[in-house]
Amino acid sequence: MTDKTLLHTAHIPVRWGDMDSYGHVNNIIYMQYLEEARVAWLELAGVPMSNVPQGPVVLQTQHTYLKPVVHPATVIVELRAGKAGRSSLVVEHRLNTLDDPETLYGEGYCKLVWVDHASGRSVALPEHVRALFTVT
Repeated sequence: MTDKTLLHTAHIPVRWGDMDSYGHVNNIIYMQYLEEARVAWLELAGVPMSNVPQGPVVLQTQHTYLKPVVHPATVIVELRAGKAGRSSLVVEHRLNTLDDPETLYGEGYCKLVWVDHASGRSVALPEHVRALFTVT
């Protein structure tokens, strides 16, 4: 995945409350880290996320947990361009930590579909978003 276009890198501090009874970050919290990174990337890419007629909706998320993250830590989420379709795109992710950037803690992808919120139907990706997925 490292040869794909880097879209965004997010540094997210692990909170004590992110931990579970096993002493590592709870599995569902990883989804929140990934969501935070995606929303930051979309907003930086000029895609407003609130009160808009059209926008991205999560269709599918897959994450492989390779090594547990333990507090204290800062998670690094790298988002990379996957495949873009007519109305959907795949954002691939890799998760490391600031203290251990060479170790892969998790990886996966999120498939987003662009939707007209009033009709609930998919619409074509905005051209400026599609352009981010085109290797030049």
